[in-house]
Parts: sequence; C-alpha cells; structure tokens
Amino acid sequence: MSEKSPDRRIARTQNALWSALQGLLQDQSWDDITIKMICDGADVARSSFYAHFDTKLDLLDMGFSSVLAELMPLAERNTGPSKHYVTTNWLVDHILENPGFFMRVSRSQSDLVLFTRFTKALENLLALELAAIGHTTPRTTVTFCIGGAFAVVRDHIETRAATAPATLKARLADQVRKALP
Repeated sequence: MSEKSPDRRIARTQNALWSALQGLLQDQSWDDITIKMICDGADVARSSFYAHFDTKLDLLDMGFSSVLAELMPLAERNTGPSKHYVTTNWLVDHILENPGFFMRVSRSQSDLVLFTRFTKALENLLALELAAIGHTTPRTTVTFCIGGAFAVVRDHIETRAATAPATLKARLADQVRKALP
C-alpha cells in the first residue's frame, strides 16, 4: 500500500463531511445543525468525524481554508494594476449563486458564527491580494472593504437590481481602490 492512500481516504472523508455541512446550511441554521446530522449526510460514522475534527466549527474552518487555498494563488498572481480583485469577484459570484442563503445567514443571530468566520476568511484573502499588489493596508481598511462589499451585494439582492454581475464586480473593485491609503 502506498503512503498516499491514507491521505486520500482522509481527504475523501473530510470532503464528504464538508459537503454534508454545506448542504445542511442551505436549509438549516448553524445552531440547529448537529454533528449527527453532518455524519448522516456524509454517510460517515461519528467516530470518523471525531478522528478529524473536535467540533463542527473545526469542520467549518477547514472548509473555508480549502476554499481559500484554491483562491490564494489567483489572488497572489493578481499583482498588476487591476480593474478587478479576485476576492470581490469570487464574493459576487458566490453570493449571487446563493442569494437566499446569504441573506438568511447575514441576518440571523443563530448563523452569526458562520457569517463572522466567512467574513474573516474573506478579509484574510483580500489582505493577501492587496499585499501581492504592493499595498500595505491597515486591517481596518480591509474590514471596511469586505463590509462594504457585503452591503453593496445585499442592496443588489434586496432591490432586485438588474445590474450585471460584471458591473457589480467593477463597482466593488472601484470601492476597494478608493479605500486604499
């Protein structure tokens, strides 16, 4: 047996758990989701869950980390004067694919943990992207940019604006540039 086999099994189990959690989050609040529900959705034993994670927050953080790991190389390569940012482009695409989910999670007290971790993950990605461009950006500015991006997209959804996603992305990129020192 090769040394890589256990790693693939670990990855397969973790991916199944992450997919199950994502599916549950579409219809359930964070507080209502149990580890048993996640395990049932992933067809994984509870003991397997606990072999990989201590809490469902650990699973959530792993999931966000894996998404960011895919986006970070793109953000790091975005080093020229750009009209767009990988972070805000991804944010627009992700939210517009799941507008009801975003609106529920961004307003729900029981989903506050989820939304806070999502926000921090995006702030880290944007900070990395801005550093790659050569901007030493205060953390408060990065937080302001992500909060503003959420507000713009939320307004877009609430008003059912006919704005094309490309226009929305350009608007967010312009707001980020204006906020930079």
